[in-house]
Amino acid sequence: MSLIFRCVLVMLAICCWAGCVRLGRRLEPITLPPGAPAVSVVLDGLAANETALTSFRATGTVVLEIPEVEATQISRESTLYFRYPNQLYVIGRRYGTRVIELTYAKDAFLLEFPTRREYCLRLATESFNTLTSADIVREMFTPEPWESLPEDLARLSDYDEATQTATIEIWTRDPRLRLKRLLLAQGAPWVILESQLLDKQGRVIAHTLKNDYHEQESIRYPTRIETLFPGEDAWMRFTMRRVDVNAPVEDNAFDVIGKAEALERRGFHRVDIFAGEGPDIEDLTAGS
Repeated sequence: MSLIFRCVLVMLAICCWAGCVRLGRRLEPITLPPGAPAVSVVLDGLAANETALTSFRATGTVVLEIPEVEATQISRESTLYFRYPNQLYVIGRRYGTRVIELTYAKDAFLLEFPTRREYCLRLATESFNTLTSADIVREMFTPEPWESLPEDLARLSDYDEATQTATIEIWTRDPRLRLKRLLLAQGAPWVILESQLLDKQGRVIAHTLKNDYHEQESIRYPTRIETLFPGEDAWMRFTMRRVDVNAPVEDNAFDVIGKAEALERRGFHRVDIFAGEGPDIEDLTAGS
């Protein structure tokens, strides 16, 4: 697994059906059992729930597994701030002390190492073996723009009335029609239980499970998120103990440039973790 991916994934952690190519231009309908909802109903439900969640603040525990640090509990004191659709701020503490902070907004991200007075800044998304830094955040929180997803690229392929679960296929054209994602949703109200992102060869490159849903302000959210990245040989779990839905978050929490400039004024040293600079993973995880 690349050093770049290891570093970003560890920062996130501390702080926080293969398909075949179809040559046709339309998805053929599939016969479903009586009572199965229309795919538009499920997508509308997902969109309504997700867009109602404009932001949240959570505390919890992160567990990370990578080849170098297998099944290591990284932090019991992570705090996460999220603003829909793609702004993230995570604080990782050890024994009450901030040891890592990650700010992500619009594909730019900043990693801060307060105890070492170092930081790493990237203004564009980073590519790993099978994913990008943007993919990591998206897969955990907002895998698809449900409110604008073309209905002709979504198909309900199975439905279990007993469990009220629906299997949904999300297709894309690049340029030919191919299967992009498989979802297992439950409702109503509809929420995602499982999501599998596929590459052009039909291989799963991200597999996310969401469960232990709670409800607050009529919004349903998972308190346990697990994501496996097979191509990176990595896995992580975030268990939230406390979640404040639509909690106000100041704009400066996601100000990547402003934070970097402030660190520079304070005399922090800029490092390039993608070139092997900065703290070792073992230094960050030891004793957590």
